[in-house]
Amino acid sequence: MTEQKEPHSPLLMDSLQQSVSKEAAPLLNFVLKHIKMIALGLFLLISAIAGAGIYSYMHEQSILVAQQQLMTLSQGASTEAKLNELRAFAEAAPEDIRPAALLALAKASLRIKDYVSAADAWGTLQNLGADSMRDLAGLGRADAYARMGDYKKAQEVLTQMLPTAAEAYKLPAKHQLAIMAEKSGDVETSVKLYKELEENVPEANKAFYAHKIAALNLKLKK
Repeated sequence: MTEQKEPHSPLLMDSLQQSVSKEAAPLLNFVLKHIKMIALGLFLLISAIAGAGIYSYMHEQSILVAQQQLMTLSQGASTEAKLNELRAFAEAAPEDIRPAALLALAKASLRIKDYVSAADAWGTLQNLGADSMRDLAGLGRADAYARMGDYKKAQEVLTQMLPTAAEAYKLPAKHQLAIMAEKSGDVETSVKLYKELEENVPEANKAFYAHKIAALNLKLKK
């Protein structure tokens, strides 16, 4: 019976060892001695890279499916039952989709006048910490409380968000805060905010704030 040879024949190994310098021989000896282990390591590395590619592809596909689900649920969320489906989706949505799902939930809640659900959705979105959505969510949450008639809570939300709000949101947030303070009976805070706004808005808008300040000062004197 003919003896099976190893894939790397002794003759080939001898030839390689004879053709290299003495300085390189230890490295060659190590490679030849451990060639099976090295081959296995390369196979595992290639498998890992392939696995990462498959994972990336599967992740992209799951995002696409989630986007399609969100579109369908958002368009049909006109009843409490449909809103519950959208809420369940938002809770389990992939991380990349969750902000959009919460935004859709907040808007759908407003559409059917479920302001408690809207405030919760805006609050969750605000707490996610996404810079592009945090300030918008803060304004939305305050608006939801205002629609419920809870002006004090709306004032609290706006007061908390104002110090860290992006520059583009500072004036809108301060304007809303002044209105909420006025509606909640905190007239002194309202006057203070209206004065700050009057100093920072274009000339065409100053008359509105001057009128508000004068009217509230009269109220304070009574």
